[in-house]
Amino acid sequence: MEEQLKIDFEKLLETSNFSKKNIEIKRKNFDNFLEKGFPNRKDENWKFSDLNQIISKNIKNLSFYNDFSKPNKIEQSIFIEGLEHNKLVFVNGRIEKIEFDYEEKNKIEILDDLVLEKSSNAINSLLFLNNAFVSKYFKLIVKKNYSLKKPLVIYNITNKDLVSKSINLKVDMLLEENSSLKLIEFSNDKSTTNFININYNFDLKKNSILKNYKIDNNSNSNIKYCFNNISQDTNSVSEIFLLSSGSEFIKNEINCNLNGKYASAFVNG
Repeated sequence: MEEQLKIDFEKLLETSNFSKKNIEIKRKNFDNFLEKGFPNRKDENWKFSDLNQIISKNIKNLSFYNDFSKPNKIEQSIFIEGLEHNKLVFVNGRIEKIEFDYEEKNKIEILDDLVLEKSSNAINSLLFLNNAFVSKYFKLIVKKNYSLKKPLVIYNITNKDLVSKSINLKVDMLLEENSSLKLIEFSNDKSTTNFININYNFDLKKNSILKNYKIDNNSNSNIKYCFNNISQDTNSVSEIFLLSSGSEFIKNEINCNLNGKYASAFVNG
């Protein structure tokens, strides 16, 4: 697998328009991942779920390169009926739609094609893999004193054309002081035997509120890992609801940093 990793990584750099700084950081993350490899039983957090073994057993000829040059079709049937909501739509790892029709446009900001930051988690090899292979990552900023009027749904869609691939997604969200966001992460998979690696970073400033619903209920043979890193300031609240029953294997890992007085975090499964 290591040789395939190296080939796919160089192909990604050749076909993408990354800045010199991003390439430098990606290479460092790639080297760190090669050194550590996929988590196995030697890792305390994976003692009972050896990811290296799970991938080897379930996914043959795993490829880490994806061609993002062509758009993917969005089937309207995927959208949640009867719910007015904002949308970020990823299909096979490619962003296909950004829609905030219900919001005041000057109260939110979307940044894309950001320069990667060095991972602060030096022991998580899957974050190194994510940083190395993510094609583009986004940051949503909710401005001070603003609460989104409608929920934001992040659709993570895979179709039947995707087989034995590694998909890496990375989204950052900043909730400025006295702001709030209801976020629904909705997975809809029609693909088979892929490894999906998702990294969300949340920065909650003073008095901000995040409610995050993770829904993965469509039966599929994919293997998924989702890492939430949450930093919270004074009086901020985060509440996460895990509703995961669809994928062959899924692990949601949540790292909460309660940095301010009276900050609170809740996880419901």
